Amino acid sequence: MRHISFFFRIFATNIHFNMAKSKPRNSTELLFDTIFDAMHDKKAENILLLDLTKIKGANFDYFIITHGNSTTQVNAIAEEVRRKVKTILHMNPAHAEGFTNSEWVLLDYLDVVVHIFQHEVREHYQLENLWADAVITPIVEEIPVKKPATKKEPVKKEAQPRASTKKPVKKSTKNNERKSAKPAKSTAKPATKSKSAKSATKKA
Repeated sequence: MRHISFFFRIFATNIHFNMAKSKPRNSTELLFDTIFDAMHDKKAENILLLDLTKIKGANFDYFIITHGNSTTQVNAIAEEVRRKVKTILHMNPAHAEGFTNSEWVLLDYLDVVVHIFQHEVREHYQLENLWADAVITPIVEEIPVKKPATKKEPVKKEAQPRASTKKPVKKSTKNNERKSAKPAKSTAKPATKSKSAKSATKKA
């Protein structure tokens, strides 16, 4: 039954293949980013992007393959992918299956098909090896590097000259008064002797 289910899931999207409309490249890239973010949020492991566009006869453009370590994690990854794609891109999968036992969940977004396995089931089917001619790109979560916090040195303010608080010393006015108090020069002319007095002195 596993083999029947396996091939059914591989070709399940053929039903919806003719419904697929050509999408601009940036729309597909946005779908990739949304799916990858959802998988990283739920700690999905060994995420691979398979580019099938150059393989003749391939009915799909891309596969995204990943796995979880339990049925709970597989289901959580699938639900997060479905929720995030619907919330951000307003898209629902054209076909979805595998939620009952959560061993292999398939989400068909027409040109992008998502496969979420349990680890043992992925090892059994080795889906990436069946499409060995595809261009396979590992998807690694980019963790931002935290830069060490640098201490800001306080800006040194230039010392400004302080205003003098000393009161001006008043010079003593006594010295000034003494210097200014000079004896007044006499302007009076000496008295001249009269002619009678001069003759009197001559006779004597």
